[in-house]
Amino acid sequence: MNTDELDRAAITLHRADVFRLGAARGRRIEALRGRVWVTLDGDPRDIVLVPGEGFNVDRDSDVLISPLRGDVRFVVLDPVAVG
Repeated sequence: MNTDELDRAAITLHRADVFRLGAARGRRIEALRGRVWVTLDGDPRDIVLVPGEGFNVDRDSDVLISPLRGDVRFVVLDPVAVG
């Protein structure tokens, strides 16, 4: 995927927005702009991503993504088959 494709696939959230992913194990969340807050249902961790960082979802729970402050832009990538 080139950078133009990433930009077209990117999701923008504003201050009070929340994006929900259901059962997202294996998907990757990549921060492009702002501080992205990732919360997994039933998981005590709070994951905060800054531009250039990513997180691989490691459980089947729902995932909530929201801005920590200000607007954010991120992409959600499908799992990559290895083998």
